[in-house]
Amino acid sequence: MQKVKTITLRNFKYFYGKELEFSQNKIELGENNLLLYGENGSGKSSIYWALYTFLQSSIKDPTTEIIKYFDPNDNQNLRNRFALPTEESGIILEFTSPTGGTIKELKRNSDESYNINTHLDRFTEAALKGSDFINYKFLSKVYDFRNSEQIDLFEIFEREIFPFIDFEEAYPELNGTLSTKTYASDWWRFIKSCPEALPKKINKISEGSSEYKRFQEEIIPKFIFLLKKFLIDITQGANEYLEKEFKEDFSIKFDLDAITCVFNQLVEGKTKQKDGILYNPKIPLLVKFNHESLPELKREILKPHTFLNEARLTAIALALRLSILDRRPVFENSARILVLDDLLLSLDMSHRDKVLDIILSQTFIDTYQILILTHDRAFFNMCKNRINDRFDTGWLFREMYQHQTETGIPCPFIPEPDNYLDLAKKYLKEFDYPASANYLRKESERIFKYLLPKNLCLQFKEDKGMVTIQLDTLISNFLKYFKELGGDVEPFKKLKEHKDLLLNPLSHDNTDAPIYKRELDTIIELLEKLILLKIQTIALTDSDDLLPLTLKEIDPSGDEWHYLFTVKENFRAIKDLNNQWKISNPECHFISRKNITKNLTTEVLGNNSKLESGYGNIRHALGIKTKVSDNKKDLKEIIFKGEQKLIEFLG
Repeated sequence: MQKVKTITLRNFKYFYGKELEFSQNKIELGENNLLLYGENGSGKSSIYWALYTFLQSSIKDPTTEIIKYFDPNDNQNLRNRFALPTEESGIILEFTSPTGGTIKELKRNSDESYNINTHLDRFTEAALKGSDFINYKFLSKVYDFRNSEQIDLFEIFEREIFPFIDFEEAYPELNGTLSTKTYASDWWRFIKSCPEALPKKINKISEGSSEYKRFQEEIIPKFIFLLKKFLIDITQGANEYLEKEFKEDFSIKFDLDAITCVFNQLVEGKTKQKDGILYNPKIPLLVKFNHESLPELKREILKPHTFLNEARLTAIALALRLSILDRRPVFENSARILVLDDLLLSLDMSHRDKVLDIILSQTFIDTYQILILTHDRAFFNMCKNRINDRFDTGWLFREMYQHQTETGIPCPFIPEPDNYLDLAKKYLKEFDYPASANYLRKESERIFKYLLPKNLCLQFKEDKGMVTIQLDTLISNFLKYFKELGGDVEPFKKLKEHKDLLLNPLSHDNTDAPIYKRELDTIIELLEKLILLKIQTIALTDSDDLLPLTLKEIDPSGDEWHYLFTVKENFRAIKDLNNQWKISNPECHFISRKNITKNLTTEVLGNNSKLESGYGNIRHALGIKTKVSDNKKDLKEIIFKGEQKLIEFLG
């Protein structure tokens, strides 16, 4: 499967300028999946619409449906509003795979010429048909109807679903020849164009013509037949999701008898005059509430949006979309992209968990390159933690903020994981002290989440999932944790003095005062020292790391003993400002010991204790620890990971 390596946006929507001047305009995915947090107004949805526009260009006419998006003189253009008419605008995607790669582009050059190599391109069209774009607007429109109305999904299917439905049968032209187009969107687009193409007699449609009869008796009925066949298929899949994944006690169905397409009906009050109008079909959605206390006659819900809450209605919309997704075609050596924009906003926590389990299942990971976009910080954190728990590689985490160029033009800012500090320095130079303090807070949180174990930097909150602990507590946890490891906390104690400024950048009476700047300078110095601290994981818990560690010690007679143990807590080390490694004191399970010198039989231990206490017990058992001398050695010199001393492993 091909995957997206880079997405380059030039003067497209919120993305101003070109990637050489503004590095955020080139998003490096490196074939990975992406989880992106974007604050409101930062340009997050510009990425969604860039990918959508790009793939849709494979089936749209360049002169009428593609060029308009990049033409500064067209009122439908998607160019950045600050770009000059002569400046280039476009979308460029680089795809790559083990067997090679390709670059596809849609762009208007500065000389007003166009480079478009996606239209009627088999690779791009295959990528379109194998990909999907789902956002919260789609989910809400599935049930956004008045109480007096029934849910009718035809309009949303026409716009969002038809381009991806392969009927696997080509439609016949009006003259009877068979076309080469098989997708529902092709069928419907052709049907809509037919009324104008039918033979006329004195400005009236010739109902006796073969074209008219073929349209009424063959083409329209066949379209309705194929549409119903598709709806029956996805209904089965959607109900499986509702029952097995979402654990709902209701099922859905479409009112197939009500799905008709009428053309050229009699004008009301007339006996012969017909209107020549094509009336869109309806796709009515019904729900059956399978509750044992309800009699069968009361189980059918004609207007689900008046009965079910938003979370359950969203579950229906998701079940339908996932069922459709399962039926997408697969093309060899093509790209399959799944873009989800604020998908789960309307779901409660239990439904969010279910959907995340589906999206992050191995089936989806193996099938799609997934881009999850959200403006919900709590969901971003929850999703990030879930991904980190399941995957060691294959995911990028990025954050996106409102920013501006040196001339004040708004643009996105996508910092690298260690780039908040640079932005804080930038705003400090521009005398925007509150903004600088805000980014210093973000950098502080990022550093502490890197340095601290998860239980000291994250907490679970109802309806929000895993969230970062308050900065005040993060600072306290770090100082205590680092001190327990034997680190020198003196260089970092002043963080406590400045926590109020970090927590509330506008807490000072005068944010222009020199004292304010001095505090920010001090915080920057402290954070630069914190950044110098390095973390290395020695071993994970014994459920994840099955290879035991070995502690080697010498008894008073000179015999060497090997003690095998696994860790019950993550075993970590921090390199301090003096380049000295300080190791943690995890709970350990001591498995066995053996006298290596005399090659005696292995003795089973089965003891649990902290590493330091366990080492104390070992010294005592071997007769090393006496009233006169403790004889304690540096654990980094006597613990081995495989054949390496711990000190060598840490480097």
